[in-house]
Amino acid sequence: MKKYVFVLFVALALACKSTGVDKKEEGIRYMQSVILNDVPKATLTFFEIEDSRCPEGVQCIWGGRAAVDLLFSGVTTEGGIKEHVKMCLGTCDASVGSDTLEKKFAGENYRLILTAVNPSPHIDSVRKKENYSILLKIEKTK
Repeated sequence: MKKYVFVLFVALALACKSTGVDKKEEGIRYMQSVILNDVPKATLTFFEIEDSRCPEGVQCIWGGRAAVDLLFSGVTTEGGIKEHVKMCLGTCDASVGSDTLEKKFAGENYRLILTAVNPSPHIDSVRKKENYSILLKIEKTK
């Protein structure tokens, strides 16, 4: 009987185990960080934005793109590590990345999917970096 209770306890503990990824359903604001993992410690920061998307209500020849620079930061047994990656929505090429990224960092595998860059540009608005946020789906993979 004790054996079954132990197995049940272990199964419940594994079922409740957190992925370690800090969920930001409302988005990640410019220069805000999210926790990817506690051990080893790893974070992801929305570090930079380049937005050349065509404003709403304007007819453009080129649709433009929103490219973001994300900073991975972590601490491993070798010390602190930092790495920048680029992701993009819109008319993108290899130099600015794509909307989906498979990344190994600090011993863990992640899949990042950039789903939105907000706010959308408007013809009469001033674009300030501190007003931006991104919707980024972060999954741990094997």
